[in-house]
Amino acid sequence: MALGALVLGAAAGAGAVLWSQDQPERAPFRGDEHAVELMLLDVAPGRTPEGSASASTLEIEAGLLLSGVVTSTVVGIDPPRGGLEVRAPALPVTVSPRARYQSIELELVIDDCEAATGWTPGDRSFTITWRDEHGRVHLDRAGDFDPATGRALARHVHALCEDE
Repeated sequence: MALGALVLGAAAGAGAVLWSQDQPERAPFRGDEHAVELMLLDVAPGRTPEGSASASTLEIEAGLLLSGVVTSTVVGIDPPRGGLEVRAPALPVTVSPRARYQSIELELVIDDCEAATGWTPGDRSFTITWRDEHGRVHLDRAGDFDPATGRALARHVHALCEDE
């Protein structure tokens, strides 16, 4: 009887081992390891060097966030459509796993009011270009903001263009 139990136990154990080997291993979930995000936090009318309101510039307080795991250097931020130009004097800016967030000031310059007023702030309407630590260049839509910031962007663009 003991010999039968031993044989039955060995067979069951071998079957369990074979069954577990047939199951495919699940790959661990990994988000985009190269993801860099642009967040627009606040918008205000631009100022001239003399301190008066600019007739064609908006100042945008923004942030760059590394949501991936690969150190990346942001080298460009492009406008959502024609009629607008983005200036980012602080670029290039590097984000890394040790310094995931970097504040940045942007200037949104209105070159053509007709084209600029046709723009309505939408989801991720800017384009961001960055180079990762391996030297690869990435281009992606970016520019997350809350509804209040979106309304402020639209309101300021329309207000600046009303004077023209």
